[in-house]
Amino acid sequence: MTDEDSVDSDEWGVEELVIPPDGQKADVDNNGKDDENDLGDDYWEVEKPVKPVQQDTESNEEQQAAEGGEPMIIVDITHMDPNIHSKFDRNSVNQPEEASALRKKIEKNYKDYAFSNELLAEGTIVPCGTSVWRDALVRLRDDRPGHYFVPIFAPNTK
Repeated sequence: MTDEDSVDSDEWGVEELVIPPDGQKADVDNNGKDDENDLGDDYWEVEKPVKPVQQDTESNEEQQAAEGGEPMIIVDITHMDPNIHSKFDRNSVNQPEEASALRKKIEKNYKDYAFSNELLAEGTIVPCGTSVWRDALVRLRDDRPGHYFVPIFAPNTK
């Protein structure tokens, strides 16, 4: 036997081979006992996660968060006040003080603006969800260059 033969692929099976002492018969059935380390086939089954049952208000909020997040709006500030615009950088505004004042006014009267049929029809107010607002904001800024859009989140009622 050479050194190359000792690194044979059949060598791994020797560890499991049980050789009984001289004159004894091999115990193939292991006396009907299962190996104490054998966990059975159920060990490898994948358990399915179980969703906990929620109360009415909590389940509605979590379902909204899972689907599209909490409701919010994106506002075209330039459409509301043409003097407030984003001339050179689509992510900033040239009149920050005026834009901030208008944004705060909208935040204080969130429901009035969010549910205004006129502003929704004009495209000044765009309803959105908190999980997708960043992508929607980028798309709106690409579609309407020169306009300044701001996200307005619903006030916390908790």
